[in-house]
Amino acid sequence: MKDRITKELKNAMKSQDKLRMSVLRMLLADITHMEKSGKDFECADVVRGYAKKLGKTIEEYKRLNVQDRVDSGMAELAIVDEFLPKQMSDDELEKVVTEIIESQKPKDIGSAMKIVMGKYKEVADGKKVQALVRNLLLKKNS
Repeated sequence: MKDRITKELKNAMKSQDKLRMSVLRMLLADITHMEKSGKDFECADVVRGYAKKLGKTIEEYKRLNVQDRVDSGMAELAIVDEFLPKQMSDDELEKVVTEIIESQKPKDIGSAMKIVMGKYKEVADGKKVQALVRNLLLKKNS
């Protein structure tokens, strides 16, 4: 993935796309930082973390009602999303979570989350999974 980001950065430099260059440089800086830290990591996890940071920043700007920053954050997030695997749809996610809860019969939300995210971390949003697990376990226990 690092090679792909580097290649895209070169293309952005050739086309003089300043926003794209900035975002890709930040991604590469985060990946390089993780490499130098000596920790075991996946590039996809670094990209996912950066996307999560951007998402939180966008939410904060929305809360503060600073629309120009929201728009630029959304543009940055769109670039970062190009490097993430396609996320599962809500219907697919609900089907998967339901199947896991029925087959594995986890005792609580934490154990169900561990099972689901262990298998689908790359393509499932943790917040959506948590909401689904909570709702399904509450229905099941009532």
